[in-house]
Amino acid sequence: MTERVKVGVVLPRPSDDPGEWLSDAVAFEAAGADALWVEHGAAPSLDPLTLTAALAALTYRSLLVVAVPEPSQPPVLATVERLSRGRLTLITGTTDVAGVGRWVSAAVPPGRAAWRETLRLAAERGDHGVLVPADPRLLDLLRNPDDPGGRHDLQLAQG
Repeated sequence: MTERVKVGVVLPRPSDDPGEWLSDAVAFEAAGADALWVEHGAAPSLDPLTLTAALAALTYRSLLVVAVPEPSQPPVLATVERLSRGRLTLITGTTDVAGVGRWVSAAVPPGRAAWRETLRLAAERGDHGVLVPADPRLLDLLRNPDDPGGRHDLQLAQG
C-alpha cells in the first residue's frame, strides 16, 4: 500500500498584522495540513525564526519548516525547537527535506477532482508531499475532502 501523500501549505508573506498570518496558519493546521512552510524572506522586516516560534506556540501537530539563509545562534534554534516540541525542520532552499523526503510544488487546484489527481500523481512518483500556496480554495479542500459539491448547507433560504 502506498503511503498517503502529505500536504504542505506555503504560507504567504505576512501582512502588516502578523496575527492574521498566524490565524490563517492555525486554520490550515486545523483543516489537516501536514506541514506549514515559512519561507526565508517571506517578510523581510520580520525574522522567520521568530515567526516560526510564534507558530510553534499556536500549533500542535503540523511539521514546521523554515528556510533560513544561514544557521542561527544555537540558543535561538534550541528555543524554537523546544516551543515546537520536535516539529521544527530547517531547510536551505531545497524541497528535499533531510529525513522526511521530497516535497513537490503544486498549484492550487481548481476543484476536488483536480486535487485528487494532484495527490494521485504525487503518490505515483513517490513524492513525500505536495507544497501548495495558502489559499481559501485549498482550505476548503482540506476541510471537506469528500464533499461532492453543491454545498447546499451554505445556501441561504430566500423568501
